[in-house]
Amino acid sequence: MKYFSNSWLLLVLILACNKNDQKKEPTKTELLTSQSWKYDSGGVDQDRNGTVDFTFASTGLLQPCILDNTGTFNANGTGIADEGATKCSVTAPQTTPFNWNFQNNETEINVVGPAFFGLGGKFTVKELTTTALSLSKDTTVTLTGFPAPMTIALIVNLKH
Repeated sequence: MKYFSNSWLLLVLILACNKNDQKKEPTKTELLTSQSWKYDSGGVDQDRNGTVDFTFASTGLLQPCILDNTGTFNANGTGIADEGATKCSVTAPQTTPFNWNFQNNETEINVVGPAFFGLGGKFTVKELTTTALSLSKDTTVTLTGFPAPMTIALIVNLKH
């Protein structure tokens, strides 16, 4: 009987230790809301194949005053876009609220308000880790000299 009791106790301890050693992976909401996000890189994906064809720096689409902006997502579906130390317009508010939610099995983020450099709407989540957030947004542009509007993707890579 004593052998059975000691074996049972040993089994319980092993199972308890194994259970505690298993770390729970953070949810996408936890990854998104852990810290504020700031610009890392990005550009235009003209052929919409998932890679940047022209960086924002080479196109002139991104003003330097935008590079220090941050976006903070809160777990309750709200967020704050912050202009950072360098504002593009002195009359612009320092912070702007937005709302957000995951869609399509957390593969998309819908943002209501100008969270990302004045952009809102539906973004495809290309990557979301503890340090990186990569988003893609389809948009239609009309360019001088082209007969019809073009659909392109804007890719924004953010970091902590």
